[in-house]
Amino acid sequence: MTLNKLNFSDTITAALRTKLEEGKQWIFDSVRKKWLVCTPEEWVRQHAVQYLIVNGYSIHHIQVETGLKTGFNTKRSDLIANSNGKPQVLVECKSPSVKLSQDTFNQAFNYNNTIGAKTIWLTNGLQNLYWDCKANKQLEELPRHL
Repeated sequence: MTLNKLNFSDTITAALRTKLEEGKQWIFDSVRKKWLVCTPEEWVRQHAVQYLIVNGYSIHHIQVETGLKTGFNTKRSDLIANSNGKPQVLVECKSPSVKLSQDTFNQAFNYNNTIGAKTIWLTNGLQNLYWDCKANKQLEELPRHL
């Protein structure tokens, strides 16, 4: 698999660890502390983890693929960044080949009805959309966590 250049700084990409083993591309998940097959969505997710860390969110307070209940269904959120035990950012990651759409936003918004994060971040690695759930408006960038 060719690892596509994403719309993140070279510093973010340089922080990622990858390897080629048994004919497969692998990426290290620094939150779960294990190697994973590097699918296009995982490539985006791991960039998002590093971006959260650069923006002041502690790696120890980031959850990856957390199970959650939405109505009668069990789903998995891609990333949740917490602070003081409360969700701050819900991140929905898509493969670079998936266009961010109203359906993507609806999926994340539905998850956030259960989670209650202040900010929703949608990313396919090429496009990043941020939504302030409290003010009900789009943001230009992810709020830094201080």
